[in-house]
Amino acid sequence: MNSSNSTSSEEVHWNPCPSSTYGVNVFFIVEAINFLFGLPVNAWTVWLVTCSSHSVQASKVFTLNLASLECAYILLCFLRPLNYYVIRSTFLFTFNLFFYGLLSAGRPLFQACICLERYLGVVHPVVYLRYNSVRTRLRALPLVWGLTLLFCVCNILKLVFAFPILFLILLLLQGFCCVRILQVLLQPGPSDGTKGQLDPAKKTAFITVLVIQVMMVLNYLPTVLAVPLRGRLSKHGYQCQLLPAALSFSVFGSFVQPLMYLMRRGK
Repeated sequence: MNSSNSTSSEEVHWNPCPSSTYGVNVFFIVEAINFLFGLPVNAWTVWLVTCSSHSVQASKVFTLNLASLECAYILLCFLRPLNYYVIRSTFLFTFNLFFYGLLSAGRPLFQACICLERYLGVVHPVVYLRYNSVRTRLRALPLVWGLTLLFCVCNILKLVFAFPILFLILLLLQGFCCVRILQVLLQPGPSDGTKGQLDPAKKTAFITVLVIQVMMVLNYLPTVLAVPLRGRLSKHGYQCQLLPAALSFSVFGSFVQPLMYLMRRGK
């Protein structure tokens, strides 16, 4: 009897939706689509950055880390449906929660670093040139990866309000970078040529930051909006319908930043 209760309790832990898998199935389908499109683009980006020259350029450090992170997440995504339908392990359930932090925190953090890079290059070019080195970026990487791992732990501990706070901070930061770059773009200096012409590098920086911000809103706003509804909906409705649907939005977008890099490279 006790063994039966223990087994039932474990099943509820890793599978809170045994009778209604519609929302969960949608999430798995979205992850499968992301696997088909996201893995080739990110893997190609990693290969180009690491193999196209003898050393990684400073401006590609964050792009390389972001693409590597996306590859790691995509390669591990098969564990979720495998555990849900076949293995049914509490340990793998916790493991999957941990690595979802790569997507929920790692991606927006590295995207924010790319936005700051573009912001400094356009708005504060002297500061950018002073610190435009691989060494400077390597010093920032432990902080970014450390924060990513911290939010991975928050996923395990189910600290649901940690991510909305991170989202709002990064959204404000990216919005500030986007507005300031746009201001500089619309006010060309003496070196920008004829009045009315836009500097191509500044225009590219603005488009990069704008695309990152739009994708961040599309990817993560549904999840942020779903969190406050946790106590207002039934547990089944929240965990089996609303949350999987919201998380499905966050899965898409792994190929956007690498695709922009490949387009700039003419690949």
